[in-house]
Amino acid sequence: MRYGVAIPHANTFATPDAIRAMARAVEDLGFDSLWVSDHIIVPEGSGYIPEVMDEPLATLAFLASETSHITLGLSVLIVPYRDPVFTAKFLSTVDYLSSGRLVVGVGAGWLEQEFEALSVPFAERGPRTDEYLRVYRNLWETDTSSFSGQFKRYTNMRMFPKAAPNRRGTIPIWVGGNGKASIRRAAELGDGWHPINLAPAEFAEHMADYRTQCARFGKQPGPVCLRHMPGGRTRPQGGAWPLSGTSAEQAADVRSYAAAGLDELMLSLPARSVSELLTMLRAFMREVAPRV
Repeated sequence: MRYGVAIPHANTFATPDAIRAMARAVEDLGFDSLWVSDHIIVPEGSGYIPEVMDEPLATLAFLASETSHITLGLSVLIVPYRDPVFTAKFLSTVDYLSSGRLVVGVGAGWLEQEFEALSVPFAERGPRTDEYLRVYRNLWETDTSSFSGQFKRYTNMRMFPKAAPNRRGTIPIWVGGNGKASIRRAAELGDGWHPINLAPAEFAEHMADYRTQCARFGKQPGPVCLRHMPGGRTRPQGGAWPLSGTSAEQAADVRSYAAAGLDELMLSLPARSVSELLTMLRAFMREVAPRV
């Protein structure tokens, strides 16, 4: 089992010193991956959506310079928000400058007011996501690139750098979401699947759907990474929330996820300060991970 951390980069955590401290500590603690989230502009008074939040692509570039070997990822990039040619260029540059450490978690988005502020039709978010992912692939995997779609067209264009030279193949895309459209997109257009907030029994059911969709498109299932946010939308099992009990009980939950096909568990933990977050992460690596 691989372990990742979704670091907060909002509110009091949004400063360079806080992000630097979290990134270096997560890498030093032996976690495998480090993730950032995506919002650009949010409605006033949203409460649970932070108004102060560092832009994820800029944050990724900062993290690439502040770490040395940990995998860097997006959980998740809202694909329709940004022009796909610009985004492909930015992401390939981060991958190149970080020596091939990038994983691109992607989603179609859900916050309608944010789409409106960015002049992106909310009703088109699904088709745009599918097409933009194809644009990423086209630009990353061809030297002279041409594309003709509903939203983007170009002919005989050049874009470099591609993925880092030490990477075999292209930059991995892991499609986020638990719904049928997301699982279909993960199987058809992704290299892996990135669900969120599923208890072990729920995860096993969804994993079966992912395998079925992969077979439909003639592909082998890719890596599966579950983002765990305590509480959230996860249903308790047997009266208990997943990963909420003793160290032994948490380890048993991780083993259940692994038995159902999980490759990586990403922790997204509530904390009021950097020191509190790092205390929680140290406890997990010291008390839970060795029991798995």
